[in-house]
Amino acid sequence: MRNMLKNQRGITLIELLAVMVIIGIIAAIAVPAITGTINNAEQKADEATNKLIEEVALRYAIDRNLTTTTTVPIATSGTTNDDLVDLGYLNAVPEWNKDANRRATATITVTNGRYSVSLTAPSSP
Repeated sequence: MRNMLKNQRGITLIELLAVMVIIGIIAAIAVPAITGTINNAEQKADEATNKLIEEVALRYAIDRNLTTTTTVPIATSGTTNDDLVDLGYLNAVPEWNKDANRRATATITVTNGRYSVSLTAPSSP
């Protein structure tokens, strides 16, 4: 029994390098896949945020019984009390994952008693 225990050795450098190469290959495959999934999820979340804002703007138009095209801010930094957050249609200022998807205003168009909503990106400074 003592003879068996004496002959046991640790891992060799080649075994260690083989494990490192395998881990590197797995990482090279997994990282791009995970990154793509995260970007896709962020895009879908931004689309859902914009859809929610469109629905909120429609509720605003119905509550106000709008008859003309109206543009309403989604959220403003001032205390104008005329945006969808201050009026209570949104609980908080919406957050977007990517600035390119950010929207500043909702334009509600009325045509023959039907409402349609388009969202507008903030103007560049």
